[in-house]
Amino acid sequence: MSLIVTAVTCMAFSHLTAQSKSLKDSTPEQRAKMQTEWMKTKLALNSTQIKQVYDLNLEYARKNDPVFKSNDSKLAKFKKLKALQKEKSSFLNKVLNEEQYKKYQEIKDQLIQNFKNKRK
Repeated sequence: MSLIVTAVTCMAFSHLTAQSKSLKDSTPEQRAKMQTEWMKTKLALNSTQIKQVYDLNLEYARKNDPVFKSNDSKLAKFKKLKALQKEKSSFLNKVLNEEQYKKYQEIKDQLIQNFKNKRK
C-alpha cells in the first residue's frame, strides 16, 4: 500500500486520464509534460514558472523512472520515491509563490487522502 500512496503522490500531478498511457508505460518526458500541464492549469503558473516547473518535473521523472522499473521491494521503492518527492517539493517551494505552493500541498494531500479512503 505504501508504494501505491507514493505512486499516487507522484501521479497526482500527472492528471493521467483513461486515454493516457499508464504511469509505468509512459516516458519521463510524457510524465513531465502531463504534470506541467496539470500544474499550469491548477496553479495558474506564469510563463517563467512553466519552464522551471517542466524542467523540475522532467528531472524528477527521470530520477523516478529507474525506481518504478526496478525489482526492489515495495517498501524500498516507497522509501526512494518518498525521498525524491520530498526533494522535489523543496525545489517547487522555491519556484511557486506562497499561495501556489499551499494549493499544491492541499491538492496533493487531498488526493492521497481520497486514495486511502478508497483502499479501506
